[in-house]
Amino acid sequence: EVCRAWESYYNTQLDFCGTPSEASTDKPTGAYYDGPTPDASTTAVKGCSDVWVQEMRYRMAVAFLSSVWEKCSSELSKLFLSMKDAECNRRSQIKELMIKATQRQERLWIGLPSVVTPILKELVEWPMERKLVEDDVQYSIRERAQVIQRDEAEHKKPEESKSDAPGLTGVSEGDGNFELSSPLVSDLMCKAKVIEKRSPGMMSSWKVSLAVITSDSFLQLFELPTSCKLHTGSAPEVAFHNLIPPVVVPSMEGVKGGVKFPSSKYWFDHLVPSESFALPNCTVSLKDEKSPTTFEIVETISTSGAAQMFTKTMNRKMQLRAITREEAMDMVDALECS
Repeated sequence: EVCRAWESYYNTQLDFCGTPSEASTDKPTGAYYDGPTPDASTTAVKGCSDVWVQEMRYRMAVAFLSSVWEKCSSELSKLFLSMKDAECNRRSQIKELMIKATQRQERLWIGLPSVVTPILKELVEWPMERKLVEDDVQYSIRERAQVIQRDEAEHKKPEESKSDAPGLTGVSEGDGNFELSSPLVSDLMCKAKVIEKRSPGMMSSWKVSLAVITSDSFLQLFELPTSCKLHTGSAPEVAFHNLIPPVVVPSMEGVKGGVKFPSSKYWFDHLVPSESFALPNCTVSLKDEKSPTTFEIVETISTSGAAQMFTKTMNRKMQLRAITREEAMDMVDALECS
């Protein structure tokens, strides 16, 4: 999953980092667009994509991997401890049974003291210190793991042993458990605020969302779940944390109880903006005095399919509301400057 997120981020980053001779009308728009500024009310720039979204997904995929590693390590520690306890109990019970069996045999074989005596002595002196038992169990686990690794290496295809992921040349396969900073402190992000959004229409209602303005001239809106109980003006870090799905790893209790664990194959796919606006194609305006904290964004987008027969572009509107008039003006200024 991390490799897939990195490859998507790496390829998107390359699209924006070409030489000046590669800049053309087909190049995706954003902070790296070198062409003339289009008229957002009549023209829609095509091919828009946002590097921050890909970078955010990569960062969170790495964070997910680290969290899974920590939780799995804890569960493995519990599993190893239970194995050590079980082995101690097993050996103790076997020792008692063997002593009783030997004593019984001694009574039956009273005529063979030269054979029974050394066996009984060896059983009585059998070491039962916990440290020795734990070391023995640990050695057995390590030896079995090495056998599994050798078996996997023998059956692994030659082409699979080489990492062909872009941008990872020279990275040691033994390195892992990386820690990356939050996407909210990325250089690709300009501003993040918790605001409310509402689509045009009589039946639409205000929904609390995390608004992110990126340096690639995009406005990304993440709709927050109602269970988080956040409101306009809440800390963006808290809002983003509520977007992250929980990390669930198998445990001994869950496996014994038959609990089914959800698949985490595409864990970071939950971090998808509910609305995305390409700011070069947008106009932003504050509402009248009746709604001093509300502003509206209108995006001109290209039509597709049968709609192209009637018009080449169409408008998409969204109303946004901040907690104060000053916050609304600050957001409008940030959107217009991006």
